Amino acid sequence: MHFWIKLFLILTLLLPIPTEVIAKPVQLEINAAGAILIDAKTGQVLYEKNSNKQLAPASTTKIMTAILAIESDRLDEKTTISKNAASVQGSTMHLQEGELISLRELVTGLMMRSGNDAAVAIAEFLSGSVDKFVVEMNKKAREIGAIHTKFQNPHGLPTKDHYSTAYDLAWIARYAMNNPTFAEVVSTRNTSIDWEDSAGNEHEQNLKNTNKLLWMLDEADGVKTGTTNEAGPCLVSSATKDDQRLIAVTLNDKNRWEDSQELLNWGFETFDLYEYPIEEELSNEINRIAVEYGIDTTVKLQTSEEPFVVIPKGKSDNLIAKTNVPKKINAPVYQGQKIGEVHFIMNDKTLRTIDLVAANNVEEKTLANFLLNYLTTIFKLFSSWGIV
Repeated sequence: MHFWIKLFLILTLLLPIPTEVIAKPVQLEINAAGAILIDAKTGQVLYEKNSNKQLAPASTTKIMTAILAIESDRLDEKTTISKNAASVQGSTMHLQEGELISLRELVTGLMMRSGNDAAVAIAEFLSGSVDKFVVEMNKKAREIGAIHTKFQNPHGLPTKDHYSTAYDLAWIARYAMNNPTFAEVVSTRNTSIDWEDSAGNEHEQNLKNTNKLLWMLDEADGVKTGTTNEAGPCLVSSATKDDQRLIAVTLNDKNRWEDSQELLNWGFETFDLYEYPIEEELSNEINRIAVEYGIDTTVKLQTSEEPFVVIPKGKSDNLIAKTNVPKKINAPVYQGQKIGEVHFIMNDKTLRTIDLVAANNVEEKTLANFLLNYLTTIFKLFSSWGIV
């Protein structure tokens, strides 16, 4: 009898176990010390390797420098290059002390030529000093959600306690790529810029983007390279296909071009960006939330973001959405106020969560509001009769 029991157990273990996987498992051999692939619209992480490990970011730092410059709304203003900016080592635009150049041209040279001199010139122009500009860089990083990042300079040259993570850099790039000016600069392969020297003579410089992926992958449209002895070869890359943008980060990766291309291609081949039909599927759950003590008895909810979710290709039938909302809320209710959440779930795994917020205000029912509404109704009625 024991023999037959053992035989049964062995055969049972040899049988295939029925499992459902969200995506077909693929062994990606990414050589980076830290890497990540995210969907830009939803922020969903599609692949990661040591994505929260703090590493030297090299010139990918300049993504933050550029977005601060662009958001200053001073791109057409000109600045005079200081001795400090002109003396920066490493990759430069070869700026000279006393030259006059616009902030727009500095940003172009910063992102395409990876000019360290441009980074310092931007910092000094916008904040008065590099140290003060770094404060703004770190403040912006926290606002974006890059909480494991610390900048010490605007260019990424090796400095103690200057670090970021693959996740944080992807998040910063996701934010930056939403800016049309930034997206245009980092997707440009070749361009030329001009400025004046201290004698007023015009100089022109042709620039070729350091991001080789723009030539290697048709869908590539950004964003920034970086290399130092400490950081190794780094790349933050972006590609867009069929209205879906993916962002990849590879840090300290000798095969950054091949690995980034593999990540982006794998993402497009494996996943779809799907818009969930909220109004069609969840109308009963979100259209009439009861409001107590309010002038109106119900309030309609809407999603705080577009209801997109990244799913494995061809698996939309397996996606469900569940709402988490109270049966009733008390007035006053303010437009945009978070009331609940909607969870997008596949195979018992939550892929994305979006806030549900009030679509309109609902004032509290007070005596003053009651009298005001009553008088307003009477006035409208008299007006329709032609009395007033």
